[in-house]
Amino acid sequence: MDDSRSDPPGWPSESEIIAFFDGQLLQGTSLDRLVEQAAALVGSAVGRRRTDGRGAARDPRGGTLSVVAPEGATTNSVATGGLVWVDSPTGSLAAHFLDRLALTVTVVERWGISGASAISPPIELLLDPSSSEIAQGWARKQLGLTNGALVRVAICSGQADRVDGFVAMLGDVERVISRTTRRDKTVVLLAAADTGPVAIPGVPTGVRAAHGRVVEAEHAPTAYLTARDAYRFARPSPHDRGPYQPVAGVWLDGGRLSGLAALCRLDRTDIEIVPDVKALGRLAEQHGEHVLQMLEAYATTDSLRKAAAQIHVHHNSVTYWVQKAESELGYSLTEPYRRAQLFICLCLYRLWKDDGGE
Repeated sequence: MDDSRSDPPGWPSESEIIAFFDGQLLQGTSLDRLVEQAAALVGSAVGRRRTDGRGAARDPRGGTLSVVAPEGATTNSVATGGLVWVDSPTGSLAAHFLDRLALTVTVVERWGISGASAISPPIELLLDPSSSEIAQGWARKQLGLTNGALVRVAICSGQADRVDGFVAMLGDVERVISRTTRRDKTVVLLAAADTGPVAIPGVPTGVRAAHGRVVEAEHAPTAYLTARDAYRFARPSPHDRGPYQPVAGVWLDGGRLSGLAALCRLDRTDIEIVPDVKALGRLAEQHGEHVLQMLEAYATTDSLRKAAAQIHVHHNSVTYWVQKAESELGYSLTEPYRRAQLFICLCLYRLWKDDGGE
């Protein structure tokens, strides 16, 4: 690629070019309008010529030109066929401009984007980590959010009427800014009253729910990602009203996962080769998931009796399943760090069962 010094003086920077084309797609555009605005941006004639000889070309003042690229123009191919050109010497900025122009032309011609109806919902753009800064800014404006406004994200799934009831319950505590659906899960954007947890009376039976860390609106993707991590560890609510024991995994807070969130970045294939995860899987398959709940209670308390009290079973039952697990795992859980190891493997098993999360 040629050095940027070969570009004409006064050309926009790479970031300004990206922002321009993102803005065209966000606002909804047509081929004619795109070419006209692009020519005005760089102060040079710009054109799009299709394989059938048709297209659009404009000078910097909006005048109509032949779609045939003039001699000396810089060109680039388009995925839908034909080419785009700019009447400017080849340079890194001109090449970057044409790359973005070609991509935008492809989107416009392939999907017929024209008008605001083609734009992704603001909440989708706001929470998407891959959204550009201009897309994020547009989304915040549409949702009535300032950069520093505090937001949190909740993710839930379950029977539709119960999910709706749960969202309404959240709305009684914090304002619901917007909601959307991703992979059969409801994603809710909330205006956080403060950085503390959301105090709700309970989660409807069968609803699986979690929320992320409270952040400023300009960092909203972080709120979504931490909610998604917490959701992967969450379990369906066993009853409508709290309090819930920690081992129940109800209404988890992504801000409290700390280093456990890193486990969510592991591929399922990386998890399933861990011998301890396989052993836990055999126990669950042969005897039921409730066995793993007993083991988790034991791994997170300092005695068999405390574990039994937490999940409301006799301590002899916990003792039996701990011994059974030791036989499957091949080591004693009284050895140093073994209970911590068990807890991590229980977390890995839950992620493996979740198979991809939100």
